[in-house]
Amino acid sequence: MYRNGGQGRFQDVTRAAGLDRLLLAMGANWGDYDNDGWPDLYLGTGEPDLSSLMPNRLFRNGGGGRFEDVTTAARVGHLQKGHGVAFADFDEDGDLDIYAVMGGAFSGDTAANVFFENPGAEGAWVEIELRGISANRPGLGARLRCHVQEGRETRVIYRTVTTGGSFGASPFRQWIGLGKAGKVDRLEIDWPGSGTRQVVREVPVRRRITITEGDGTPVVVVPARWGRARE
Repeated sequence: MYRNGGQGRFQDVTRAAGLDRLLLAMGANWGDYDNDGWPDLYLGTGEPDLSSLMPNRLFRNGGGGRFEDVTTAARVGHLQKGHGVAFADFDEDGDLDIYAVMGGAFSGDTAANVFFENPGAEGAWVEIELRGISANRPGLGARLRCHVQEGRETRVIYRTVTTGGSFGASPFRQWIGLGKAGKVDRLEIDWPGSGTRQVVREVPVRRRITITEGDGTPVVVVPARWGRARE
């Protein structure tokens, strides 16, 4: 892992981050499965030889500096070769699930794909879908800064609109866990291409919303049952 220190230079922080181990990663993706605002990492591991078996691995981001291997505790250490990995709220219950494409490079490896349903995550969240006008339609490349208040501390949660990882692709919709914050103070969006900087202040939480470039009023897409049990 290389930490961007600015000024065009990176620092190797692999050991400090707890990731200095042999993993043989094939697929990889990021997703905040526990809604604490820090992106976690799921790796599909393996190599094509059918005789090799090694668990896929889930690393929980403990706060931006170090990752903890929670594979066994989370029960996601599937032994087949993991290719594409996607994080999404597939069952629309307010947390990110994991879908992974299994199987090796050989035609005889017919392992079925797997779906890991998240048993639940505390904390508020918001899922944001962008619609570009002057920028590209899905806002690919847009940079988001979500300002929240956790106790007496002001925190900024950053996201960039991409598919997230290797082989697999998560939705362009950006899932932002809010940690201990119950609301969003403001959301800033830098739209790609057009150079538009947009500030949205009335951001519903525990909802999927659509934000259109130049329009500061978010539209709730699916308000019915998301988060109902947690409100």
